[in-house]
Amino acid sequence: MSEADPAAGPAGATGVLHSLVTMRMIRLFVLLRRGGILAQRRRFGLSEIEWRIMTQLGEAAPLSLNGLAEALVQDRGQLSRAVKAMVERGLLTRERKPGGPEVEIGLAQAGRALHGEMVAWVVERDERLTRSIDPADLTALWRVADTMIARAADMLEEEQRAQS
Repeated sequence: MSEADPAAGPAGATGVLHSLVTMRMIRLFVLLRRGGILAQRRRFGLSEIEWRIMTQLGEAAPLSLNGLAEALVQDRGQLSRAVKAMVERGLLTRERKPGGPEVEIGLAQAGRALHGEMVAWVVERDERLTRSIDPADLTALWRVADTMIARAADMLEEEQRAQS
């Protein structure tokens, strides 16, 4: 994309969609996601859903399968199969919650070690992506992104209310 023409998209494409901030952000997300998925498989032996499970549990373990499905906005059946496979590989634990039928899912010792490696890699990747960007620009990016995230959350709530 050309820095001289903010409306230029891939291969110099122009038009209303390519001039939207959201379309630029989606393009960035897609590129980061595609590269990340390839690296997650190669470096850590994790599928995309397994990566997401590991990152969620690394931040908020233990969780029930329902809690995990809600947090990841993912189908319980697919999550259940992935969790089962990850338990068999020694990455996750599944323990019955005291006093009820619900099962808590957490990181096993090998999972905690792998999560630490994942976090280090993500930090390194972020540093590589933002290297040589002026700190004032990064501060502005954070401020703008936080504003846009809050507005996007409001827009989501509006859509959820309209759907009810």
